[in-house]
Amino acid sequence: MRYPRLPYRHLLLALLIAPACMNACAWSRMAYAEVRMVNGLPCFSISKKEEKRNGIPQIGALNLSDLSVKPAIKLWSFIMPVMVTIPVRASSCILYGVAPAGAETRPAPPLKSGRLYDVFLNGRPDDPSDPTRGYIGKFCLAAKAGGGHELVVVTSDMREWIDETCPVSSPSK
Repeated sequence: MRYPRLPYRHLLLALLIAPACMNACAWSRMAYAEVRMVNGLPCFSISKKEEKRNGIPQIGALNLSDLSVKPAIKLWSFIMPVMVTIPVRASSCILYGVAPAGAETRPAPPLKSGRLYDVFLNGRPDDPSDPTRGYIGKFCLAAKAGGGHELVVVTSDMREWIDETCPVSSPSK
């Protein structure tokens, strides 16, 4: 017995499979972390715009990596205990090397000039319908003439973001 040919069998198959992957195909969003210097160390937060848009996120972990080497090396991180998160406001920040109370962490090594660093704040806003799943930022440190470091933020519209390099000359603040 021969089965009749279905001229649109691929379309029919796609229509039958589509509802099954609706949840698996959900959209997610990565927002930008804000990086600033506080007492000579990088400090990580969200922007005022992000807070206004989505409220105060709850962070469960932070990871800082050195992207100047391949593969990238995790330098410092912390993770909160299960079901414990901390709020991160635009007006506050998490200082490099200083983990929140109760977090699992290890000592943070000193950061070096001329290296590209990537920070990831693992968390999300309270609104379950918000697709934000984390906050990412990239930055370099440039040596200052009198000692110490100057922060050079690398934004997603810069070529260095894609190339994973530090800008040749730091932008003036």
